[in-house]
Amino acid sequence: MIKKRFEVLDSFRGLFALSIVVFHMGLVGSITELNFFRGSAIFVEFFFVLSGFVITHSFGFRADLSFKFFFISRTFRLFPLHIVMLFVFIFLELGKLIFSNYGFVFNGVPFTHSAAPKEIIPNMFLIQAWTPFFDNLSFNTPSWSISIEYYMYMIFFAIVVFLSKYKILLWFFISISMFYLIFVDSDLFVDPLKRGISCFFAGSMVYVVYKNIIKIKDISINYLLGDFLEIFCLFLVVFIVSSDFHYRSLIASLIFCLTILVFSFERGLVSNFLKYRMFKFFGELSYSIYMVHLAVLFLFTSAMIILQKVTGLSLAPIIDGKRIMTMGDPLLNNITIFIIILIIISISFVTNKYIEKKWQVIGKSFIKKQKV
Repeated sequence: MIKKRFEVLDSFRGLFALSIVVFHMGLVGSITELNFFRGSAIFVEFFFVLSGFVITHSFGFRADLSFKFFFISRTFRLFPLHIVMLFVFIFLELGKLIFSNYGFVFNGVPFTHSAAPKEIIPNMFLIQAWTPFFDNLSFNTPSWSISIEYYMYMIFFAIVVFLSKYKILLWFFISISMFYLIFVDSDLFVDPLKRGISCFFAGSMVYVVYKNIIKIKDISINYLLGDFLEIFCLFLVVFIVSSDFHYRSLIASLIFCLTILVFSFERGLVSNFLKYRMFKFFGELSYSIYMVHLAVLFLFTSAMIILQKVTGLSLAPIIDGKRIMTMGDPLLNNITIFIIILIIISISFVTNKYIEKKWQVIGKSFIKKQKV
């Protein structure tokens, strides 16, 4: 196994997580109205491809992979923060219930629809996005992708351990099959499952390509070629994210595959730029940013609704069935976005340190005890 950390890809993970934060905001006359941020939800596909790439790098070609080690490491990586945020959203529903007695309505009746009590157990076990019987966008909406990712890890493990001889062929077949089902708009599987599995195992194939390229002794990617390829990929990413056309998701997935392959070599000026400490810091916090941001945005929206009711100002009106926010001036709205992002990053720093990292250490100690 190659001992390498893909720092630039980590930086992308952080930047794209922040882009999704902006996507979920809605302030009038702000950067949230730019086409790029309006289309940033598609970066979830990038996360799936990157997850497949990284997990294949770490575990795809290990001969000593045990289920206990793999299961504990993946579970203690994803579950702790997810469970904490699930309880945060349950607590927020209780807050909505209390405030409803005083005439405040926050995005619907408490504990109904996507926040119905029947959705708690599926969320607890991260199975909400795997069947049509549950609401995949229930409670902490971003957790739908974590639901898909967690059990894809287990499928990945089964293939690597029990079907190792055919693993590359299976990765390719699974990915292509799911992309085909997306192309023909099949309802054989739910959409989140098709999106996740197709991109995840595409990421595995991207790593196979990367692994074979670096084995070629005579190949050398100079920085001039690296600059061109990196800038070209960035252009494609910005274009596809900012666009809206049929099969956009499929094309975006392919572009993300190419982008991850190109930037995995870290041979251009863009890569050098993304290695700055700030971007690596965003990458380190990316999971927390992704998981905590909607709770922060809900609290901000709630505060605006309360202020609107108290002051009579139009701070959080509903236009065409959609709640929007405004501080009354585009400049103030953009400043507000910046402040909210800083708050989310600050909270993410805390959750990363005291939840993510703490439980990873606990998981590692548990693995060591199992080996004794």
